[in-house]
Amino acid sequence: MLFKKMSLLLSCSLLLLTVKAQQQPKSSLLWEISGKGLQSPSWLYGTIHAICPQDHQFSPATLNALKQSKALYLEVNIDDVQEISRLQTAVLMPEPYSFKALFAAADYEKLSAWFHDTLSIQLAQLDKLKPLVIYSLMLQKFFATSCNQPASTELEFLKLAKAQQLPIKGLETVMDQLAIFDSIPDTEEAAMMLKTITDTVKSRDVYYKMITAYKQGDIQALYNQIIETEDMIQYKELLLDRRNRNWIGIISNEAGKASTFFAVGAGHLGGNTGVIALLRKEGYTVKPVL
Repeated sequence: MLFKKMSLLLSCSLLLLTVKAQQQPKSSLLWEISGKGLQSPSWLYGTIHAICPQDHQFSPATLNALKQSKALYLEVNIDDVQEISRLQTAVLMPEPYSFKALFAAADYEKLSAWFHDTLSIQLAQLDKLKPLVIYSLMLQKFFATSCNQPASTELEFLKLAKAQQLPIKGLETVMDQLAIFDSIPDTEEAAMMLKTITDTVKSRDVYYKMITAYKQGDIQALYNQIIETEDMIQYKELLLDRRNRNWIGIISNEAGKASTFFAVGAGHLGGNTGVIALLRKEGYTVKPVL
């Protein structure tokens, strides 16, 4: 009799735990957008610009969502030849600009030595490029410590979309993105680079924590880590919040026409000012696809 009571109690406890777990909000990289009069759902996916291939694999639900979609939206249409051609000229600074001039002599020598020893690149050859371009190159190479050729989820989506002959579009243009970073003083971008190579242990630790959260599909943890970084604290409104608000109108408009797949940096999804929260404020139902 006692055993039966204990079994019943255990069963009830397990049932309560199961119900509670089901009520807890779950996270995911893939989210379904529905409601507010949409005839069919659209999807939102959190991407990452560089990740080792062995750590990256699209779920069957993600592949199925893309197959149901009528178009793919990335942050920027990286398949647009005109966009790429604009980028090739826009990344150059006019004369008499010099990247070297942003640094004290000793700091430049330190950075130059790091580029040579770590990336096998002569920093002097990049002297006319905008700091953002040099910083992006630096980060991509610097953090790719566990694989030689990191993958990009955006490029993988691009390949899949082209195989399906889907239209590929951008939520913003290359010039839009460059204008954002151009508004950050070059001297501050230079300081960011020095900080990154001065404390490499801390820089790698931050990166690996972000990768771990991303692989777990925990967009809130990823968002928290991003906004807690020293550089993002100052520029969160510029780099995340403002862009999120700009995208909502486009997402709403395109989702109202047909099922559309939106793939943007995972850091844009979480938080009270993230794309998910903003879509919900507009009246859409946005739920994780587990």
